[in-house]
Amino acid sequence: MQAAEAPACKSREILKSRLRADLKVYADAISWLQESSGENFEKAHKRADSARRIYEVARKKLNEHTVSHGCG
Repeated sequence: MQAAEAPACKSREILKSRLRADLKVYADAISWLQESSGENFEKAHKRADSARRIYEVARKKLNEHTVSHGCG
């Protein structure tokens, strides 16, 4: 007999979606940074750094939820 799959955790799915969205924003910011120079470079650098920090928070929240909820 096969073990039943654990029920889907809605909170975890939301956190995973948020993480994917934040990763996309971060990747886009890095692309813009790579193409920037001069005055635009500083703006692109700030945007990429902000996107990185937001992504890291989303990753931390997902990891903390997974550990505390045991739904990983």
